[in-house]
Amino acid sequence: MSNGEAADHTGDDGAVPPRRDERPRPQYGEYAPDGWTWQPPSGEGTSDPAPQMSTPPPAAPAAGARPVDRVITVVLLAVAVLGALNTVLSLQQLAPQVQLVYDQQGIGDYTPPTWLPTLVIVATIVQLGLLAVTIVWSVRRLRAGRLAFWVPLAGGAASVIVMMVLMSIVFLNDPAFLAYLDELTSAP
Repeated sequence: MSNGEAADHTGDDGAVPPRRDERPRPQYGEYAPDGWTWQPPSGEGTSDPAPQMSTPPPAAPAAGARPVDRVITVVLLAVAVLGALNTVLSLQQLAPQVQLVYDQQGIGDYTPPTWLPTLVIVATIVQLGLLAVTIVWSVRRLRAGRLAFWVPLAGGAASVIVMMVLMSIVFLNDPAFLAYLDELTSAP
């Protein structure tokens, strides 16, 4: 190193910092000194060679490895979006729809309870939340290359169960419907 180079590389205290190693960082231990090669000890018999690493297990399939699953999942998600929108719009007209059922069955007049609008809002939020969870979970599984078609099916089943519970609450809390059921069960 010339005096000019040394002056360029000195620190504030005038000391020359150690020279930086330009070689890439070793992956399995330290570098050997230049020119050094390993020789087995003479006179000693070598045993088995070093054990070989086992082959790693196969990685999960790439996101494109299941094209049929991807197509089926996307189609089911599209159906789920349409179904959820239909359900949410139908929930907004729940009282007139119940009255239509009452008229068709000859049950009488439906008087919506005061808590029905709150139940409709809660059911709407649950349906849209269930749709969002279904979409996010399906997309994550697709991106991870995992089977995903069953997620929209499970979301649809959960949606049907939520609607069955909702309709049970609506019908079983109406005195006219309960009187109709009582009439049906007591008829000879």
